[in-house]
Amino acid sequence: MASDFGNILLPIDGSAQSMNAQNMTVFLSKLFKSQVTLMHIVSNEPVSLPDKNYVEKENYSPISTTTGQFPRRLDEPPAEGYEVSDEVDDEISEGYANEEQTLLSEAALLFRQEGITAEEKFAEGADVAETIIAETETGKYDLIVIGNSGTEEKELDLHLGSVAERVSSAVKIPILIVRQKTKINNILIPVDGSEKDEHALLKASVIAKKAGAKVVLLHVQEASLLRRKPEAKEIGPLILKKAAAQLEGLQVEQKLVSGDAAKIIIQTSLQEDVDLIVMSRGARGMLRRFPFGSVSSHVLHYATVPLLLVR
Repeated sequence: MASDFGNILLPIDGSAQSMNAQNMTVFLSKLFKSQVTLMHIVSNEPVSLPDKNYVEKENYSPISTTTGQFPRRLDEPPAEGYEVSDEVDDEISEGYANEEQTLLSEAALLFRQEGITAEEKFAEGADVAETIIAETETGKYDLIVIGNSGTEEKELDLHLGSVAERVSSAVKIPILIVRQKTKINNILIPVDGSEKDEHALLKASVIAKKAGAKVVLLHVQEASLLRRKPEAKEIGPLILKKAAAQLEGLQVEQKLVSGDAAKIIIQTSLQEDVDLIVMSRGARGMLRRFPFGSVSSHVLHYATVPLLLVR
């Protein structure tokens, strides 16, 4: 089925965030009997070293003091760059390659021990995000899983990293941005009554059925609209009812709230102890083109739980 996640792309870099993404991928792969492609990217830019000053002995000038000729003044020449020889460059690159191949091999072993088919893909590219995006365009993947760049110790740092942001802005397939949690018991689906809700509902339904998860349907009414048009309060329940009808057979809770949609989605994810938020990116899937402060952009950057973006 088109809604299944049978072929997953997992970029890894050995970081704590990458390990969270790896653990979530193990969880999903077991549910959907997925094949996983582990991808590690190394920069193909030449090795460069910082500029360094070489100070000749004659550039040290004595300074007269009452106790003698010390300390000395250093007449420092301008910094000059220097190149790394090809032999040293090759040796450093070979050392990195060995470490990175070990990283891939160890990750693949973990998946195979869990009974999951894992392919190792070693890629080179000057731009990590662009390399990942290019891979999704050439490979037949159903999902990409990626960790965010924040630190687990500081909740305020659980924001989107530059690589994850750029990839999520450009890829045409669903992308799961993993933050800390590695199991799915509660799923939050914000709905607004538009056609794009169907994409999020379909993906969330498939995951919820496989994981036995509870679903929280959330519709946020705009307070200013309710003040202008009191009759609009009847629309929210209809939107929730229609969405719930697409989740037949699942445990569904409906929540109708008024206020700022972006903030309420984040608050609800914490109040309901949500393990996953599922939202649609819209037809173009270009979050970077959304206006500043939009609901999708805010949730993308500030959610502290995993977020699945679909088209």
